Amino acid sequence: MHITHCPNCQTAFKVREEHLLAANGWVRCGKCQNVFEAHLYFAHKTAVNEAAPFSQERQSIEGVRPGLFTGDAATHKQMHSGAGWFWPFMSVLLALAILWQAVLWNRHWLVAEEPVLRRTLEALCLPVGCKVEWPQEPNSVLIENSSFSENPTGGFNLQMRFKNIQRHPVATPWLEVTLTDVQDQVVVRRVLSIEDLDLQDHIAAMRDQRVQFSFEVDASLRERIAGYRALIFYP
Repeated sequence: MHITHCPNCQTAFKVREEHLLAANGWVRCGKCQNVFEAHLYFAHKTAVNEAAPFSQERQSIEGVRPGLFTGDAATHKQMHSGAGWFWPFMSVLLALAILWQAVLWNRHWLVAEEPVLRRTLEALCLPVGCKVEWPQEPNSVLIENSSFSENPTGGFNLQMRFKNIQRHPVATPWLEVTLTDVQDQVVVRRVLSIEDLDLQDHIAAMRDQRVQFSFEVDASLRERIAGYRALIFYP
């Protein structure tokens, strides 16, 4: 047998151990109907005088039927058990979101390694409007066997080869050509896209692409041209 006090109206009443066990420690005040955890408001034994003549208060104590709060405790237990799935569900949802973000971040590399994943990656990109393209790796593409010559008709011819040294396809870079004079000063600078060079959008693994391009230069500048520089880059 225990004496507990309602924290709302301060009414004291007795509760039996079997009632506390049945309701997981929850009780309902018979006076104000407040539901609370009984053990948090137990009275000290020294403060309770069973023989004291406070008959009016004892009547209010004994008039409480502890069985009435069993339903409230069951409801509280159901609420807790119903919410038990929420945090595991949110954890799984968060893990899937992180995985989705990681896949999108590495989508270019994934499609280069496994081209069959392109359609799946494109579907994953739809919600955010991203694109699946070949990976841009400037350090994986080298310029080999380049040459630059003057065309007898008055223009210039450019020939070179792009070499992909990776074991997966990479995006074809753009080309910047700088024509210089005898003092290595810039005379003309041209930026050429893959469309200008008529190249594919990617270079296969360990393969190369040959570049051939002809262009005209104003007659006032042609006589100053003595050399060239070539630079590949991704826009």
